[in-house]
Amino acid sequence: MNAKKVVFHLLIRIGILVILLSLVFLLWYFTFDPHKYCDEDGHKHVDGGLGMFIMAFIIVQSFFWGLLIEMIYLFVKKKQNLAFTNLGFLIISLCIALALCI
Repeated sequence: MNAKKVVFHLLIRIGILVILLSLVFLLWYFTFDPHKYCDEDGHKHVDGGLGMFIMAFIIVQSFFWGLLIEMIYLFVKKKQNLAFTNLGFLIISLCIALALCI
């Protein structure tokens, strides 16, 4: 298989993940107001960063599940190069996520 096709396949998958995470960040940035529940003499903050983290976590997990399903589909369709590209991306990104969590 052409290396250009494999790189293009990988860049599309990375682009999808970046767009999804950017949309979550933009949604949080433009809609979150930390002073929503403040009254005149009380200063109460809400934890909007936790909500953004949970939404981003769910999106990343859904993306990885979709990548795994696509990888199985590509193995069935005998497109092993693209399937191994997905597998490599999945392994590398999960190792990076694990390193960030430790």
